[in-house]
Amino acid sequence: MTPKPPNAPDPIEALAALPELAGAEFVGLMRDIPKRLVIEIRLNGQRAFLKQFRQGDPAAMVRASVARLHEATEVLGQGPDAVALPLLALPDHGVIVTEAAPGQALSRLLLRARPAQRAALVTRTGQWLARLGASGRERGSFGALYWLGKLDERLAAASADWIDRDLVAAHMAQMRAEAEPLRGRSVERAATHGDMTPDNLFLDLSVTPQHLTGIDIQPRAVIPIVRDMSRLLVWLESRRQRGARDTLNGIAAGEYAALVNVPGLIDADQLPILRFMIGIMAMEVYLDTARQPVRRQALARCLRDWAITPGP
Repeated sequence: MTPKPPNAPDPIEALAALPELAGAEFVGLMRDIPKRLVIEIRLNGQRAFLKQFRQGDPAAMVRASVARLHEATEVLGQGPDAVALPLLALPDHGVIVTEAAPGQALSRLLLRARPAQRAALVTRTGQWLARLGASGRERGSFGALYWLGKLDERLAAASADWIDRDLVAAHMAQMRAEAEPLRGRSVERAATHGDMTPDNLFLDLSVTPQHLTGIDIQPRAVIPIVRDMSRLLVWLESRRQRGARDTLNGIAAGEYAALVNVPGLIDADQLPILRFMIGIMAMEVYLDTARQPVRRQALARCLRDWAITPGP
């Protein structure tokens, strides 16, 4: 939690004073960072999560978030594939409250699953993503240099002594070599999740068919579908304690295949772009591991494997 400046009002006390939250029980602080505040609450006896946007235009972000959740609800139908619905929106305070997703976090299920089970869970996740991105899908031009430029900006600002500069230099050289042929290539875009990690998906095993519910869906933005796919695949590698025997593009071969072979998710011509985005995402997440040396080792392994084991 970020320390409060002296005499600054307590954020939970300020929220509890809002008439719309009268009677709400504040269960626990989940996240307190400059961009947003996330708190678990009980609202009218129902478990829920309160998010307060703190930067940019919070009111606009609340409205966009509510609109995106309703849009996703119409696309998915709130059956076996679903999203956590909004319960309360207070744009003037930058606040949105959403229901809690039923079931268990997919991240927990994946971490204790055997390889075949993990692959099945990855396939199930890909099916959810394919359905979410099915509406309004479009083709555009892939901005390889745009993504490479954003990564260059992060690297220019990174000065930590734990960064393996030789690894970074070798990876970026390979990225630049692969960027040029991808410039302007046709890429599939859709309104997808925006932060596709297993922490943001919950699987309810108590019902048949099992329900998969997404949380923390980002306000609507049409992005390359492979962006969300690479986010998921890199998360899987970053949490792997030991490297997989066989890899493709730095990812365990079985899990890579389980995702890319989901019908309707991406066409085969997107695979080189997916490889490129895995390279971007793996380096982005590597730079976020200042306090996670074990995860950093896994990502360094992923980066090395990405260079030597390209997928089809």
